[in-house]
Amino acid sequence: MHHSQLEYLIAVQKLQGEEMGAQGNKLAEEMDVSTGYILKLTKAAEQKGYVRRGKARSVYITEAGIAAMQEYLLAAQVMERLFSESGLSDSEVKSEALCSVCAIRKTTRQALINAYKQECTIR
Repeated sequence: MHHSQLEYLIAVQKLQGEEMGAQGNKLAEEMDVSTGYILKLTKAAEQKGYVRRGKARSVYITEAGIAAMQEYLLAAQVMERLFSESGLSDSEVKSEALCSVCAIRKTTRQALINAYKQECTIR
């Protein structure tokens, strides 16, 4: 998954309401991209089953979208710990962690998640 697709899923989950899903223009504002790019991200996410369209051009994140997003975000937490020691600002740490977990293979991401879960169990 490209980091912009992950950021898109995060934005959809943040902006969707129970009655009204996330709107394209609000997603574009949240992500600081064009509405045309949001349409491209929506089509890609919809093809993977990560979002579904609602009424009035709204989108909702699906269970599959939540599961995919959570996998990446768990791995990103491990990366954030590594980057936090690097002297980067908090916003750079978060951004670089998201980009990093999108650039690695699924097996490596899963290894990070397993390490995170083991560490949580030990604590």
